[in-house]
Amino acid sequence: LPGWFAFDIKTSRYQLVIAQTCGIAMGAFINSTLDILPTVLITLGSAQFDILKYKLQNVTKVEGGCKMRLVKRALNKCILYHNVLLQYIGEVEILFSNGIFVQFAASVMVICLTGFQMLVISVRSIQFVLLMIYFSTMTCQIALYCWYGNELMYRSMGLSEACYMSDWNECDSEIRKSLAIIMERGKRPVILTAGKLFSLTLTTLMTILKSSYSYFAVLQRIYGKSE
Repeated sequence: LPGWFAFDIKTSRYQLVIAQTCGIAMGAFINSTLDILPTVLITLGSAQFDILKYKLQNVTKVEGGCKMRLVKRALNKCILYHNVLLQYIGEVEILFSNGIFVQFAASVMVICLTGFQMLVISVRSIQFVLLMIYFSTMTCQIALYCWYGNELMYRSMGLSEACYMSDWNECDSEIRKSLAIIMERGKRPVILTAGKLFSLTLTTLMTILKSSYSYFAVLQRIYGKSE
């Protein structure tokens, strides 16, 4: 790659190529890790919601004497588990919300400009192929956040159904009230946000793509008038 070097590159050409190749590879690995880490943490949250749903659905299936007491104990553990899970999701949002917001804002412009460059160059050129790969990569980058955020929202909405699928009709009034409270809380889905402005859902992904296309249409019109 071209650039300024503090030594004579003609005498160390092969070493320079190896150093630049290693640097680019390390940068690519670090960049991909920064995108994967938030999605992995979100996926862990989704998996924990599946575990919680299983526990709630089978909360009344206990063996031994004093069944109602054992059910209450198991239900209390589920409630504590739910609170810890909500706290975990909140901490994930605090850590990555602002960064994802900047990523979304930059992606709108990058996708727009990349599409515009693809419009003005030859389809048969190598640059067009590289821009196509870059365009697909940027789209997949924001799609990761929206997809896994949408999965988290969908899994969290299943708590109400899990409570209803339990044998709640065999329990006393206190347990029924606790299950009813969990069901009402489950009606409010857990939604991660980017900068407290955009929700990480597939709807947001479509909004970003539409915004990029709108900017692209404006640039296309300006470019057409300048010719």
